[in-house]
Amino acid sequence: MKQIILENKNLTISILPELGGRIDSIISKKSSKDWVWKNNSLKKLRVSKYSEYDSNWQGGWEELFPNDAVESFSFGEGLDHGELWSTKWKVVEQNDIEVQLSTISLDSGTTFFKTFQIKDNGIKVLYNASIKFDDYFLFKLHLAIPVTKETKVVCQSKNIEPVDSSFGNIFSQGLDFFSLKNNSKLFDFAYIENVNQLVEVIDEDKNSLILRYGGQLDYFWIFQTQGGWRDHNVVVLEPASNSKKMLKDAIKDGKALKGPMEFSCFYEIELN
Repeated sequence: MKQIILENKNLTISILPELGGRIDSIISKKSSKDWVWKNNSLKKLRVSKYSEYDSNWQGGWEELFPNDAVESFSFGEGLDHGELWSTKWKVVEQNDIEVQLSTISLDSGTTFFKTFQIKDNGIKVLYNASIKFDDYFLFKLHLAIPVTKETKVVCQSKNIEPVDSSFGNIFSQGLDFFSLKNNSKLFDFAYIENVNQLVEVIDEDKNSLILRYGGQLDYFWIFQTQGGWRDHNVVVLEPASNSKKMLKDAIKDGKALKGPMEFSCFYEIELN
């Protein structure tokens, strides 16, 4: 399994081009903390693109496109959680502080480029895509962070609502969505109106990760499980291009992107 390492005096980052081009670890040299959640019950292996996502979720920081739930498109049926997470990416360019990857053969015919740049105590990831099909679509980041003894998510939340009122147990009990504890058996999924496109995650040792995102990512979702869903302890930060998980709901909101178009976005993190 090819692994790309970007490293400086502050952090070490591992990227797996063959496994969705995902970030497999971001380790702070100051704290020795790895900010990337991985499912230790699964091996790091390629799986069929037709695989069901949840039972094959190996973790890491990846992307979903052109859908989340299975939906139909002009080019055929969209795969579970889209086609980026299971595809092999090609290394276009690489040096000690930067690497660019591209997709090789997506069913949708889309060409994606993503560039990782390491600098100081952080990393910036840039995306550019040429979307050829004439359909509405979703692009969403899927940044999985471990939930430790005490994990706090801080953002300027103007409004928060459950993605599915029949899923989860945090909203139904009126609990604080942003204070997480390992193995509390809570879990839920939320749409969040995040005012300034900035999020901070802080652990019990006061280590923190600051996420900033922009471009065509106007919406923000969080999925989290404190051991309550499949025994996972993970919070997933999900800046998104659309307002809702199902395309029909985002279209109804008037908050959905439609191809053909040139798509671009970015995110960057800072570790403290």
